[in-house]
Amino acid sequence: MKNIVDNVAKGTEMDGQLLLSDEVVILIREMISSGVLGPGYRVNEVDIASKLGISRGPVREAVRKLVSTGLLVQEKNAGSKVFSPDKNFIHELFDVREALESLSARLATHLMNDQEKASLGRALDFHQELMGKSEAPNYQHGGADWDFHLLIMKGSRNQLIWRICGIELGDVFALLRAQHSSGGTSRGRQALLEHRWIADAISSGNSDLAAALMAQHIRASRDNLLKRF
Repeated sequence: MKNIVDNVAKGTEMDGQLLLSDEVVILIREMISSGVLGPGYRVNEVDIASKLGISRGPVREAVRKLVSTGLLVQEKNAGSKVFSPDKNFIHELFDVREALESLSARLATHLMNDQEKASLGRALDFHQELMGKSEAPNYQHGGADWDFHLLIMKGSRNQLIWRICGIELGDVFALLRAQHSSGGTSRGRQALLEHRWIADAISSGNSDLAAALMAQHIRASRDNLLKRF
């Protein structure tokens, strides 16, 4: 995150194309996904601009963009704050995930090529390696859990699934991971096992099983998350 702050403060273009406001968006997203800015945290545009050594304009535009994604919430005459999900939102979110990600697994079973299917196994091996090294009971492990889901979404070749779950809701998933990433080692091992079952079903060409296992996995993740509310 320090490199991003340095880039913003110096006014450089991170990839030669990003506007300064886009760099601030990346910075704020990073602060939220890493847990530096928690749910309900009030975003002070003046303070951020001052710390970065830039004008308030790019920060205001960055906040506007993040409000449009749902990651920040604009309050009348009170500025903006980090979104705070409640139980009802969790139920709605996971209903959408179950519907779209089970379809994603079904489609990916038939549309992923052999190389893409092999990448699922490599992703799971990497996640298992992280679990073995980590001392914290965090089954998400820096997003490795979510990366597996993203691979399947991409493999579904369905742009709407990718746009809704992978992009539009991606920030909210990052917020939830930061806020409730400590799911315990038992859930971590079980979630990884569920991922392997899903990957095996996709690799074997059993789309019905892949879809059913994904739906079951999403429901288990929802129930585990709701224990923290």
